[in-house]
Amino acid sequence: MCHRQCLDSKRRTWHSLPIDLGAPSGSLSLLAPPAECRLGRNRFDLHQVWSPNLGPPFGVWSCVRCECVPVQKKRRTVAKVQCRNVKDECPKATCRDPVILPGACCKTCPEHDHRPADEPLEPSPLDESTGKDFAVLLNGRTSQTPMTTSRVATGRLSLRRKTLHFSFLLEDGYPTPASIQFLSEDGNILEQLEAQPTPYEATNNRVCGTWTRVPREYRALLREEKMWVALQPPSDRDEDVISGQVARYVGVDTEVFSALLRPSPAANQTLSGGGTAIISVDARTDSLHISLVFNGIFGPGEAHNATLVVELTPQRALPPVTDTVVLTKVFSDINRAELLTTLGDTSLRLLTRGLVSLKVWSQGAPELALEGMITPRATCNVYSTVLSPPSPPSRPSADAGTAAAPPAYGSGWALLTLSNDGAFQYQVFVQGLEVKNLTLETTHRRRHRIVDNITQFYADSWANGTYSRPTYRDLDALLRGKLEVVASSGDGGEELRGMLVPLSITEALRSPQPVLLSHPELPMAATVWVAVDSACVMHYDVMVAGTPPGKAPEPFWNLTLREEDSSWDPRFDMNVIRLEDIVEGWELSAHSTVLMPMSLSRLGSGVSYLDLALVQPDVEASPPPLTGRIAGVSVPPACLLASHNEANVPEERISPVDTNCMNLTCMDEELPRPVVYKCIDEDMNIFEDGTSWPSPVNPCSMCMCSRGVVKCVDFVCPRLECEDAYTPPGECCPVCPGGNDVDTGSVCELNNLKHRVGSKWHPFLAPKGFDTCSVCTCLMSRAEQPYIDCFRSSCPPLPCPESEIVSNPSSCCPVCRETEPEMLLPPAWSDMPNDRQNVRSRQQQREDILRRGGCSRALSSYENGEEWHPRVAWIGDYKCVTCKCKDGNITCSYLQCPKLNCQDKVQVGQECCLRCANRTSNAPVFESKLRGWPRSSKKNSRKKKGSYRRRNSG
Repeated sequence: MCHRQCLDSKRRTWHSLPIDLGAPSGSLSLLAPPAECRLGRNRFDLHQVWSPNLGPPFGVWSCVRCECVPVQKKRRTVAKVQCRNVKDECPKATCRDPVILPGACCKTCPEHDHRPADEPLEPSPLDESTGKDFAVLLNGRTSQTPMTTSRVATGRLSLRRKTLHFSFLLEDGYPTPASIQFLSEDGNILEQLEAQPTPYEATNNRVCGTWTRVPREYRALLREEKMWVALQPPSDRDEDVISGQVARYVGVDTEVFSALLRPSPAANQTLSGGGTAIISVDARTDSLHISLVFNGIFGPGEAHNATLVVELTPQRALPPVTDTVVLTKVFSDINRAELLTTLGDTSLRLLTRGLVSLKVWSQGAPELALEGMITPRATCNVYSTVLSPPSPPSRPSADAGTAAAPPAYGSGWALLTLSNDGAFQYQVFVQGLEVKNLTLETTHRRRHRIVDNITQFYADSWANGTYSRPTYRDLDALLRGKLEVVASSGDGGEELRGMLVPLSITEALRSPQPVLLSHPELPMAATVWVAVDSACVMHYDVMVAGTPPGKAPEPFWNLTLREEDSSWDPRFDMNVIRLEDIVEGWELSAHSTVLMPMSLSRLGSGVSYLDLALVQPDVEASPPPLTGRIAGVSVPPACLLASHNEANVPEERISPVDTNCMNLTCMDEELPRPVVYKCIDEDMNIFEDGTSWPSPVNPCSMCMCSRGVVKCVDFVCPRLECEDAYTPPGECCPVCPGGNDVDTGSVCELNNLKHRVGSKWHPFLAPKGFDTCSVCTCLMSRAEQPYIDCFRSSCPPLPCPESEIVSNPSSCCPVCRETEPEMLLPPAWSDMPNDRQNVRSRQQQREDILRRGGCSRALSSYENGEEWHPRVAWIGDYKCVTCKCKDGNITCSYLQCPKLNCQDKVQVGQECCLRCANRTSNAPVFESKLRGWPRSSKKNSRKKKGSYRRRNSG
């Protein structure tokens, strides 16, 4: 179908992005492709060696070795697959009868019991147990090329398996970076990512994101402290690029508080300094361990044995705490210092709430001091959990001889954000459980403790509130993953639990809340974050919790998107889209897929569902899937089904690619064929096939649903025998004078229409419309009750046999069939209309039009030279586009809009072009310019495509 072809062309043109749109995405970068190799749905790290799998019946091609090698393109490092035939590299066997072992390419001797020589060596494993947390200081002095800028930023990075979570704390007034670049020591770009916006205020002055599927080689660079990171300013800002070296600083793995230190505005330096503080607290003595990373505070003569002064100043008039550290050597780019100090209980509470400042200076140059407020750790500080029954779930045992009722498990989720003043802002949702107690709990020094009881804020399955006075131990429990949300029914009954963990900041977090997947018969639950970006790509993150069936420590599951549309537009096929085949584990981050406009429209309308099916290998019977309805997902208007025809779609997003169907007209006859004949009116009301209703626009018109199409016709009034008939107020047909004068409440009702007593009308019968052969009258019975009397016109007897009687469309009565004269020759085609032309089939007419050089599209035919406006579903003729048939080819062009020399532009009515806001005259006349749509040379297509990619890559 042309509709599917056009949308496929949009997929190729709109989403020519560096992500695998048909499979889970390994990177959310929209700026450059990730440094990994892809063959089909398989991904390979840099320097990984493998033999390609050709699939059945061939299997693995053992004599071919492929390697993912890095390739340098300007400053960008990309990956490329290189394959070679290794059959000629096989060593000569020393025995008389060598054999080829299974899975090998070279012949070996049978007596040699060792690995074949042609088997690729597996790379040595990396030490994943150390070096998971990193920090970085970014300013002019730490950049690879020192520059004169006063901007300062600091970052925290955490590597979990192959995923790198990063966050950057910016000073006030620093613009949000356009991109974040990860660099090698020689300045080559390893990866370039966009900062991911989130709907949470806790990320103010912070830039967060996730780099998924970090190549093995880059993870090694990170652990060896050979990776740099740079913040690219927006193109419209005159800012310098600041960068810094990522390193494992002392205390970063136990950090609880952070500080960004910047120079005083009064310090006039050519190359100003900056710093960051990594602060942790000893759990036994409550003493502070401060690790400082800084530069730019020493005078010209200070090179050795410089004295560093560190001052902590609590607010509320409390005395400051001052310590000194002696540095044996001073460096211009990075200096490190450590100290141990104590604040006391009161100051420690102020520290938790962001009310303590830190100041650092050198005794030799106090005017170059650095200062900043201490806040909770410089991470994204967004935490989430899935609420599920504890493991194993406790259930009351049934009495002997009685059948145990199937358990009904509850489920829920919780979201918590940590603000800069230390407040916990929480949101909890619970279903399937009558909650009597809702608490935040933790275990400290092997003692269970309730942090806050939030039951009073719970109502109608929701709890929203703020825990504004947390202690240091509360904050420490949250940051270390020991703060738990507990919902219970009281008296030792059912309960749900979930430990709050940091949430990955990805594209999927554009939505304000996740989708909850659950089933009352399973002690498990899952949350799925779903969002659609401006490129019409759906992103999703999954988190699973509970007790999986079987003995496997981690669940195996797949994920499916299912449409169940009974309210938005149920006429078309319901799609079932497999998002994930087999996943092992509890989490899935930064995956994406591309959906058709119909599926995106249903996604935004809340008629789509997610099914997470457990596929445990050691369980015979498959448990029911966890299911949840997707609600609250915002889909950009340009991605919706009815919006692909708007005039403001950018030109590069409607490029014709190998199709004779123009994208703007694909929504005409080329919609998917309806599977049911329901109708939808302009107000999105759904009507069954064959039903009728009064028109909401014209009171003297009736509408009906005829095989999926809404048809409205005006009233057909019966002929009256009186001469002085008149039309009463509120009626559509005239009546004769002298009718029954009755109360307005006494009316007859038929087909949702009310008729006053004495009126006559033709009944409306779908799908025929008004039956002019029948007349109904509203009469009053002796019991003064209105009733309807209908009769049909009587027809005279016909002089022909019954087999010769046919119906006459222009008459109420049948007629005898007319005998046609015998034709010796077929009639010749003529342009003059006659009855014989009307007998010709539509297929014959189409063939004649095409024979004369005409064009055909879907069910419509056009004469050679004919021009028309494409017809678009929902809005009718689309006059902003003109199509023309020329020698069998259809070309379409936009209406060319003039360039406006004004600031305020508006669109008036259905006009295709914008006009100046102060313009009062009618819209100007525009000339249409044919662009050879939709056909274009391959050379031009490559030009346009390359230009589009360059614009996207910045």
